[in-house]
Amino acid sequence: KIELVAKLLQRLGYDLHYVDSGHPEDRLTAPVLGQPARVGDTAVTLWRPACLPNRKLGKLLNVLSAAPLIDALAARRPQLIWLYNSYAFEARWGMALQASTGAKLILELEDLPLARHRGLNPKPRLDQWYFERLLPHVDLATFVNATLMEQYRPRVRQSLLLPSVLQDAITQLPDRRRFASETHRLGYFGGLEADKGVQVLLDLVPSLPAKWKLVVTGVGSLSGAFREIATRHPEAIEFHGAVPHQEVVRLMSDCDAIVNPHAAITEMDNGVFPFKVCEALASGALLITTPLPAIDLELTGHVEGFDGTCEGLMQALQRAPALYAQRHEALTTLRQSVCQRYGESAVFERVNQAIHAIEHAS
Repeated sequence: KIELVAKLLQRLGYDLHYVDSGHPEDRLTAPVLGQPARVGDTAVTLWRPACLPNRKLGKLLNVLSAAPLIDALAARRPQLIWLYNSYAFEARWGMALQASTGAKLILELEDLPLARHRGLNPKPRLDQWYFERLLPHVDLATFVNATLMEQYRPRVRQSLLLPSVLQDAITQLPDRRRFASETHRLGYFGGLEADKGVQVLLDLVPSLPAKWKLVVTGVGSLSGAFREIATRHPEAIEFHGAVPHQEVVRLMSDCDAIVNPHAAITEMDNGVFPFKVCEALASGALLITTPLPAIDLELTGHVEGFDGTCEGLMQALQRAPALYAQRHEALTTLRQSVCQRYGESAVFERVNQAIHAIEHAS
């Protein structure tokens, strides 16, 4: 989603300065100050704070030592500041930069600071502290689901629902009938972490019905477990690991159903909406999912639900072919609506209008 937002902002004519606070390496590295780089296909000027071998300490250090980066960016006189989530570091430099330059401030809210359980990690509390102070300064907030937008709309000046941005490669896939071949392909495309709910897929593989085959891409702390189970059960699972997005699109288009096993979002204060949900719907495959918060499209009756357990997923697989046969025309209409609503061009127009509105607000 970061790559697609960068692409949209470039289309709007902005010269992009990308501040990467992701700590890509768990080792001591010097800051990167204004080097040419790319985010996907978009040319940017890269700024990156120093990294430490300990990621948690490094992120805290970034918050405490943000002043030189703020000064360097302020010297560029930015017109627009786009923050991905309300993390402490981003909130601090975003508010400081807005105060010193008068730039408009946009918050892309993808995840509430306290939505995920982080054990004894104190950083989410620090993120929450900054989040509360950031909201009054935000000129426009984009929200990942309608529940969040309704909750926080009164606290921001303008709001925009933005659960997804779909690449043209997905929206332009040809229509085809699913469940037409003897083997049914179930896809999962996303992070391989426990909080994504993917343990249920590892539990599923040994007892996967003979008609089904699981197709998985992605990386994460459970990559090794997926690699190992694919070695033991090659008839039941294809594990591809990290692949280019074009290959993800090809694999999605070959699937009969795509699963979103995300851990219960209601337990996360409805603070997220899985990015891959709209991609799955846009691919034309049947979506099998745990409960989702609302967006601006009606999904009830058009997706197969399950409770996040292996038994529930097995039952959903049994029901899936019949649901697809019954709802094929409605699913085709839903796919068209998703593509029209969240395709690159449609999102570009909405973001363009929203930025134009805040630029001309009193």
